[in-house]
Amino acid sequence: MRSFSIFKFVLRRLGDDWKLLLSIFSGILIASTLVAGAPAYLNSLERLTLNTAINRASQSFVDMMAFASNVPLVATSLRSTDAEIDQAINENIADFYVGRERYIKGSVLLVGTPRNPLSRDNSDVVSRGYLQYLSNVERHVTFEQGRMSSDVIVSGERGPVIEALVGTPSAELFGLSPGDEVQLTPSLGNPAIVTVKIVGVIRPTDPTEQFWQQNASIFLDPDPLEEAPDLGVNVNPEEPPLSLFVTEKALLEGVGSAFPGSLVSSTWFIFVDKEKLKTIPPRELADRLENLENAFGRNLEGSALFTGITSLLTRYERRSFFSAIPLLLLMTIMVITVLYFMAMMISYLVQSRENDVALLRSRGIGTALLVKIYALEGILITVIAVLLAPFLAIALIALSGKLPYFNDITGGSMLPVELKLLPFLVAASVGMVSLAIYVIPSVWGARTGLIIHKLRSSRPPLVPAFQRYYLDILLLVIGGLVFWELNARGQLVSGGLFRDVEVNEALLLAPVLLLTLVALLFMRFFPLFVRFISGESPDMVHLLTWAASVSLVAVTAANGFRTGDMAGSLTVLFLVSAVGGAYWLTHKASHAASKAYGLIAQGLLVSLVLWLHPPQLGSAGLAPSIGLMAVVPGQFLFIGLRRLSRKSPVWVSMGLWHMARNPLQYSWLVLLLVMITGLGVLATTVGGTLNRSYQDRVLYDTAADFRITGIPGRIAGGPEALKARYASMPGVRDVSLGVRLSGSLGANYTGLRIQVLGVDAQEFQYFAWYRDDFSEHSLPEVMRSLLPVTVRSPIELPADSAEIGLFLKPEFNFGNIFVWVVVQDAFGSTETVSLGEAGEAEWHRLSAQLPRQMAPPLTLVSVQIFEPVFGPAGTAGFIRFDDIHVVTRSGEVIVLEDFEDIRTAWLPLATSSISTDVIRVSDDDVLLGDRSGIFRFGKDTDNGVRGIYRSPGGGPVPIVASSSFMKASGSRLGDSIIVEVRNRFIPVIIQDVVDYFPTLDPRGGGFIIADRDTLLTHINILSSDTKTSPNEMYVSQAQGAGDAFRDIVVRMVGEQGVRDRERQLEELRLDPLITAGWQAMVLLTAVVIIFTAGLGYITYLLAFAERSRSEMGFLLSLGLSSRQMAKMLTMEHLVIVFVGLALGTITGWVMSDLMVSSVAVTEDGRQVVPPFILQADLRFLAPIYAALIGIFLASIYRLIRSMRQVDLQTLSRMEGN
Repeated sequence: MRSFSIFKFVLRRLGDDWKLLLSIFSGILIASTLVAGAPAYLNSLERLTLNTAINRASQSFVDMMAFASNVPLVATSLRSTDAEIDQAINENIADFYVGRERYIKGSVLLVGTPRNPLSRDNSDVVSRGYLQYLSNVERHVTFEQGRMSSDVIVSGERGPVIEALVGTPSAELFGLSPGDEVQLTPSLGNPAIVTVKIVGVIRPTDPTEQFWQQNASIFLDPDPLEEAPDLGVNVNPEEPPLSLFVTEKALLEGVGSAFPGSLVSSTWFIFVDKEKLKTIPPRELADRLENLENAFGRNLEGSALFTGITSLLTRYERRSFFSAIPLLLLMTIMVITVLYFMAMMISYLVQSRENDVALLRSRGIGTALLVKIYALEGILITVIAVLLAPFLAIALIALSGKLPYFNDITGGSMLPVELKLLPFLVAASVGMVSLAIYVIPSVWGARTGLIIHKLRSSRPPLVPAFQRYYLDILLLVIGGLVFWELNARGQLVSGGLFRDVEVNEALLLAPVLLLTLVALLFMRFFPLFVRFISGESPDMVHLLTWAASVSLVAVTAANGFRTGDMAGSLTVLFLVSAVGGAYWLTHKASHAASKAYGLIAQGLLVSLVLWLHPPQLGSAGLAPSIGLMAVVPGQFLFIGLRRLSRKSPVWVSMGLWHMARNPLQYSWLVLLLVMITGLGVLATTVGGTLNRSYQDRVLYDTAADFRITGIPGRIAGGPEALKARYASMPGVRDVSLGVRLSGSLGANYTGLRIQVLGVDAQEFQYFAWYRDDFSEHSLPEVMRSLLPVTVRSPIELPADSAEIGLFLKPEFNFGNIFVWVVVQDAFGSTETVSLGEAGEAEWHRLSAQLPRQMAPPLTLVSVQIFEPVFGPAGTAGFIRFDDIHVVTRSGEVIVLEDFEDIRTAWLPLATSSISTDVIRVSDDDVLLGDRSGIFRFGKDTDNGVRGIYRSPGGGPVPIVASSSFMKASGSRLGDSIIVEVRNRFIPVIIQDVVDYFPTLDPRGGGFIIADRDTLLTHINILSSDTKTSPNEMYVSQAQGAGDAFRDIVVRMVGEQGVRDRERQLEELRLDPLITAGWQAMVLLTAVVIIFTAGLGYITYLLAFAERSRSEMGFLLSLGLSSRQMAKMLTMEHLVIVFVGLALGTITGWVMSDLMVSSVAVTEDGRQVVPPFILQADLRFLAPIYAALIGIFLASIYRLIRSMRQVDLQTLSRMEGN
């Protein structure tokens, strides 16, 4: 009977308090749904991300290629390898396997054709080629001539005769047609020959189809062979091999029998179904591919499996891990906010039941029975919510696929979601927490009796329990430790290599901890603030004076110990103590004149303290100094507020006194407001910031619409011709060339490694993306600093020049030093002309013939001396030069450089990072004219070379350096230094500094930027053996230009060499984890915020109305008008709302900055480049604030109306009872 009566009693209580209990049930249901949906939602997004990546990948990218080398060309080996690959496929990928083709390629053989037959004369150039078999090739080719080859093998004079097909390019190159015969042999001395009869000339039906791996040229028009021929065999390295298609039987029985022991390479092209591939879970798919490769590798040594799926899964796993962290963070804050809302509802439930509980206790109900009652209530509510939560979560996740954010990804269909055990388990754990939150406060609040309850109602406690026991201070200490750890780590993940990286779960609570901490500290200082504003108490100024004085004393003492200036510190300490004493005397003074003198004395003392100890921006003493400066103004403000309170309207004074009398009544509300506002700011700010950060990373990486890397150095007409060709294409607006190199500052191999970028300083600013925070100056100003101050015209040689010479006088006969002259032709190619040994220590002439193969006009770029030594082992000294000249074919002598100009444009070649060589003009020893040039050199050489060159800019190369480079190298703006680029030392001068620059990573040694032409001119002047040319291109394309340009570039440099801004941005937009998934979560956050704020605030006002009804009635009976009461209630609650929203907004913004810093990482866990810019998504934030303000205003209006309808007579009878 007893258990039945308890259950019946619980049901009656549930019916009586159904409104509050429904709010609590909603809170448990929402929290359980969020927690249950978190793993399912992340799993759905990750699955959708992988499916999207598979859809975007080409078929050839996801197809597989199994390769086995050195397979014996015998039937048993070929059959066994085929069986093994089939078995591995059936065991691992049978459910998404479509089919396969086998490609067998024979070893390279010497080839004799009708045009170039085999000869035993090693001096003749021999062609090379190979036989190949590709299954089902006849179904994918068109016969230009002839027919399909057969398995027929005929015995010839020196070996078997087999039939073969040849591709159109090879047929044209080697002059082959049906009926021609080709001989193949491993070596010229081998008597065995395989004769191949050409029976057909073919071309691919579709050269880009899946069968040909989207490139039929690999099989029909191969590139020249890289492998060297046998010793004594003369081949043309530029000639492609002759590739011939034969049947498998002809290859096996013809070549295998003619050349016993032959080895072939076998490749299987395995085709898969992308749609079926998407049904396999990612982890299972990775395991299957690993098992497939292991199974293949166990049976065939030297085998390998290649597929883009592996890299796609790796990239997906990394991206999913780091992209899911912000979502996990947001879910954590939402769940805790909802749990806090539920705790708030339970606290109001406990307050509403205080009378009933006190009455039950007075009737003899014990604590054990109360525990049973509350536990049974909680179990009934929690079990229902926990059972519903996983199904509700799965349904909402599936339906979210129909949101407009996912429309381009899902096509309007539902999100893929699976019902697993995990959502039920995590929902049950939240249910246990919710049950504890429900039972413990209820039982704790039911401990008191009826008399204590009446005493608390008449005089509420001024200090809550968390302040009485300093729990908020303890939380402050814990929060400080958490944020110190977060700041020290810099991110929410920890670990080393990726597989060891994991989320630091404790730090996920940091945002909630910060919000709670701010709200609790506010509750500690809020009464002081209200009493200060009302002119009731100056305790807030007391606290400010005490905190500022103690902090400033501590900082000053610490600085004195650190610097050793204890005398100056003691003076400041004495003055700060005097400020404190003057403040105490001023506060105790009873006369106005005494207070005035005290304030004046405080002002003078504070000014003296600040004069002796001026605050420094960013120093530890800044905040205490500001606090000390606010002491005197704070006292003046309090005096003014006290006088104003006497003249303020009664509704203002009453409202302030009401807030100051019982600040504890606002605790739950302020905490809720801070929580939901901080959650809203965090959701919209982190989402907006990360979205922009992803976009900025794409813009930073591409710099323009297209960035093309890996441009071949040897192309027809050079990179400039390529630029002109692309610039003329429809839709292309701007094309600019660049050069990307690596360099170092300091000694070889041990110096500071840096990135070197050369751009067109006059063009780059017009198409490049740049952010204002990258540098102090704008991009046009940065580019202008790269241009040389003066532009020197090159020394051009007359068109009919035949000989070049100069006059020189060495310091002494160096013996083994030679003089070189470097000239450059119209195409930028350089040639070194040796004039011979430097000779005796007297004026004499050296000359040599100019090379005739160079394209005019020629220019003089450098005069060098060469000594056959290495490094700093040269002979130091000097050489005088005069009248560098040429002799024309007619015998005329034309002087190119006479060294008569004091401001010489010649610079010494930098031979090391500390080169001391110098070139100057002198008049103390002259052969011709008034002056000569003297080149003084030290022992350092650059591969034995020293010399002078004509600087195109009249001095070192102007560069812009990164701030990280400046810090690492210790350089300063305006410094001239020497950097090593392409194994050459180049003098540079730092003209400007930037923090970031598109396409460059400032981490490590940093980077330098130079004008492309200026940089290349210096490099190529110094490098006579190899020419450095632009290897990068930036292209700006008109809107809607299409993919024609991209397709052309991809064919030249490959997919990896093209960075397409529009395509990468589109990939971001379609990435569920980055855009759509986050926006859906922000929408859910908005719903949770509006629900918890609306229901929480309405519940708070209902409790307030119930609690304050007698107070309002008493004020009305004393003469307070309804209008005054309305103003008082409006002011009181709007102040609380405004303070809660302001605190939540500020804290949310600070928290967002901290959290974005922690989660804004790349796929490999490094900080993003460029740095993020904190940005709120107002599309969501503005409606959230508008909805909250609307709810608050409507609720306050409803409260005022209910208070105006108070029946004083009824109220007096109730109070009497």
